[in-house]
Amino acid sequence: MSHSMSSRRWAVAVAAIGLLAAGSGASALAEGHRAVPPQHRDVLPLTQYVNPFIGTAVSATSGYAGNNNPGAKVPFGFTNFGPDMPRTNFNGSGGYLNPPTAATGRINFFSLTHLNGVGCPGQGAVGMMPASAPAPVASSTGVPAGVSFRTSTESASPGHYGVTLDNKVKVDLTATTRTGMAQLTYPDAGSGYFSIDTRLNGNSNRRTEAGKVTSEHVSLSVSDAGRVLSGQSVAPAFCTPYGTPYNSPVYFYAEFDKPLVKTTESGVNTVRDGAALLHYDLPTTDPVLRMRVGISAVSVANAKLNLHTENATGSFEQTRKAADAAWNARLNTVQVDQAATTPATLTPAQRDKLVKFYTALYRVFASPTVYSDVNGDFRSMKAQRPLATAVDTTGGVEQRPVANVADYSYTRPDGSKGSYGTHYSSFSLWDTYRSQAQLLALLAPKEASEMMQSLVVDAQQCGAFPHWVDASDDSTPMAGDNALPVLAGTYSFGAKDFDVTTAARLVKQSVFDPASACNANKSMSSAEQYLRDGYYPSPEWSSSNIERWNSDRAAAAFLSEVPASVRTDPQVDVTQADLAKLVDRAGWWRKIFDADNGRIATRAAPTTPGTPGPLQPGTFHESTEPNYFWSFGYAWADLINAIGGKEQAVARLNRLFSIDSTLSTTPTLQQLNGGQDAQTYYMGNEMSFNAPWAYNWAGAPASSQYIVQKLMDVTFGTGRDGLPGNDDMGALSSWYVFAALGMYPTVGSSSGLALSTPQFQAATVWLKNKPVRITTDRDAATDPFIAAMTVDGTAQQGSWLPLRSIKNGADLAVTLSTRPTSWASADALTPPSGASADYTRPTASGSVSR
Repeated sequence: MSHSMSSRRWAVAVAAIGLLAAGSGASALAEGHRAVPPQHRDVLPLTQYVNPFIGTAVSATSGYAGNNNPGAKVPFGFTNFGPDMPRTNFNGSGGYLNPPTAATGRINFFSLTHLNGVGCPGQGAVGMMPASAPAPVASSTGVPAGVSFRTSTESASPGHYGVTLDNKVKVDLTATTRTGMAQLTYPDAGSGYFSIDTRLNGNSNRRTEAGKVTSEHVSLSVSDAGRVLSGQSVAPAFCTPYGTPYNSPVYFYAEFDKPLVKTTESGVNTVRDGAALLHYDLPTTDPVLRMRVGISAVSVANAKLNLHTENATGSFEQTRKAADAAWNARLNTVQVDQAATTPATLTPAQRDKLVKFYTALYRVFASPTVYSDVNGDFRSMKAQRPLATAVDTTGGVEQRPVANVADYSYTRPDGSKGSYGTHYSSFSLWDTYRSQAQLLALLAPKEASEMMQSLVVDAQQCGAFPHWVDASDDSTPMAGDNALPVLAGTYSFGAKDFDVTTAARLVKQSVFDPASACNANKSMSSAEQYLRDGYYPSPEWSSSNIERWNSDRAAAAFLSEVPASVRTDPQVDVTQADLAKLVDRAGWWRKIFDADNGRIATRAAPTTPGTPGPLQPGTFHESTEPNYFWSFGYAWADLINAIGGKEQAVARLNRLFSIDSTLSTTPTLQQLNGGQDAQTYYMGNEMSFNAPWAYNWAGAPASSQYIVQKLMDVTFGTGRDGLPGNDDMGALSSWYVFAALGMYPTVGSSSGLALSTPQFQAATVWLKNKPVRITTDRDAATDPFIAAMTVDGTAQQGSWLPLRSIKNGADLAVTLSTRPTSWASADALTPPSGASADYTRPTASGSVSR
C-alpha cells in the first residue's frame, strides 16, 4: 500500500469525522483522531471487535469480577455514563454486576461517573432513572428502588450503552470527554417520567451503605420548565472505609429537549432533599426525551461550560458516532491484519481472538481519566489542616482550592518551556505499574506525559506523590510507593514531556525523607524502622517488603536515566552515593529470604539493635508466596541462583503453572486462576503478571512461549466472566495486549521487553507514528514455539529486546515451530538482570544478538 493511497483514505475518514464533530463532542473526537497519523496507515473498523460486557461478571475460579462497567465513554473520559447495580462486597465496584448467563438483572440507577475495573467501590455520581409511571429512583431516605430488565435487551459498544427496562422505557446513553447524553424512548406520550436523586452514589449499590448521604451535602435545581437541571452530587470516599477519608463533589448541568407537563400529581415536579420526580411533556408522534449533561469537579458553571464546549447541539446519533470514531482511532494504534478481513469470513476462534484483544486494548485506553475542565480548572489535592481522619458517610465534602493547568508550567531539561493541557485522575498505581503505564507510554505518549505531570502536580499540592488517586484524593489500599514505578516505567518507555526536574526532586524525597507524605499518607510507611533494620518485621506482610524493593529499584532507575543536569540541579542534588544506596536497598530481599527452603519469608523485629530477628513463614497480601516470588523481575538471575540454579527455577515454575517440561498438557482454569489462596498460579491479580516470562531467565524460553498462550486461551474469554479478576484500571487488559504481541515489560522501570510468541500472524504497532511490524510465518495457535527471529533482518538470538531496537520502527519476523526449540536458551543468551544492570543491552553479557 502506498503512502498516497493511505493519505487519501485518511482524508475521507477525517472528512466524515468532521461532519460528526460539528457541535458534538468535537474536543474528544479531535483527541481521538490525533492518535492515528495520516501519513502511514489506513483506518481499520476495529470497534466492532470490542465487547464492553467482558469482565462484568464474577470469575468462577478467582471469585472476583472484572468490575468493568459497560457504560458509554470516550478514551480517558471523565464521564462514564452507565448503569449502577446491586453489588456484593467488592464485586460490582465498577457499578455493574450480573451473573454471566443471567437472563434478567436489576439496575438501581444510571450515573455519570464510574471507575474502570477497580477492586473497591467509588464514584457513581448523579443518580437518575426514567420511568413510565410516577416511580422515584430512590426512597425518601435515598435508598435506590431499582428497576428490572432482561439482558436480551442490553447492548453496548464503544461510546454507547442501551437497555430496555421492564418499566417499558428504552434507555440509550452516549458520551464525550466531560459530558453525557441520554435518549429515553417511552411507550407513549403520557409516560415521560424522569427521576433524579443527588444523594445516590457508588456506595448506594450496597444495601448496608445506601441511604447515608443527607440532603444538606447535595443540591438540585430545576429551572426553565424542567429544561435545565443542575446541582451537586457526592462521589463517595474511594474504598470506604479502607481508603481516603475524603468525599468529592461532582457538579452537573443538564439540558432537556422537552418541558415539564403542568400537573397536580402529588410529589411530582417538585424538588425535595436533593431529589425530584419529574414528568415531561412528550409529543404523541415521538415520545422521546433527550438529555445532554456536563459534569465538573469544580462548579456548576464549569459543568455548563464543559457541556456547551463539547456537545452544545449535536444529535444523539452524531454524538454516538463521534465517540465510536474516537475509540476506533485509539484502537488503530495496534492494527492486526486479520481485523481487515471481512468479518463473515472469520472463524469463531479468529473472531474471539480479535474480540479479546481489542476489548483489552479498549480497556487500556479507558483510564486514567480526565479531571480538569475545558478551561483547565480542577479541584486541588491540597487538603485542609487538620487533616481528616475518618469518612463523613453523610456526604460532607471539604472545601478545596481550584487549581488550573496553566499554573504549572515548567522548564524541560533542555531549557525549553513546558506545560500541560489536561489534568488526570483515576490512577490505580499499584496495579498499573507493571504493564499498563508502559503500554500507554508507547501508544499514547502525549497523554502519558500529561498523566505523569498530573502526578507531579498532585504531589506539589499534597506534599508527595500520591499512592492511588480517585478524584482529587489519595488512598493507600495497597503497600508501596507505587507512583515511583509508574513514573519510572512511563519515562523509560518514552513518555518524557513533563516536569522531570520536580519529579526527580519528589522521587528523592520519597525514598530518603521519612517525613515525606501526601496529606496524611506517608511515602514510605515506618520509614525509620525500615531503613534501620532493612526489612518490615512481622506482622507486616512479606509482600510489603517486595513493594518497597520495587519502589526503591524504580527510583534508582528513574534517577539514573534522567539527564545528569537534572541530578545535579540544586533542587534535586542526587549523588552517585544516593543511587548506590537505592541499588543496595533493591537487594534487601536477601534479608528475608529463607535460603534453607528457597522461599521469601519474614522476620520478627530485632531484639538486639543491628541483629535481625529470626525468620518466620511469609505472609502475603491478596496472594501467596509462589505468586509473589517472581514479582520483582530485576532480581531474577540472583533469585534463580539463590534457589539452586536454572534447573530448580524451571521446576518451581512448572509447579506454579501445573505443567511439566514436555509442554504437552493444558492446565485447567482452576490451576491457572486459583484465587488469592492458591499455591498454583493466580492470573487474576497483578503480583503474578511477570512470572510466565521468568522461564527466559531460567534457560527455558519455550516454556514461556507455551504457558503465555495457555493463559490467554484458558483464563481469558469473550463472556461476561471473561476476565480472571479485577481489571484494575486496565492493568489486567494491558497484560493481555502485551502477551498477544509476544512481549512483556518484566522489568517495568527499564526500557526493554521479554519476548514470547506473537499470537497474530501479522500486526503493526504504531509508536509515535513509526510502525513496528510483527509477523510470524505460521499460526501460533498450532505452532506456538519460536524457532528463530529477526529484527530488521538481523538475527535476534536472545529473548530480551531492548526498546531502542524498535522505538524508531522495526520489522520483527518470527519463525515458528510445532515443537519446542532451543531458541534463546543458551546461558550466553540469558537476559540482563540486576538492580543496576544495563537493560539497553540484549543479554546479560551484552555481546550476543542484536
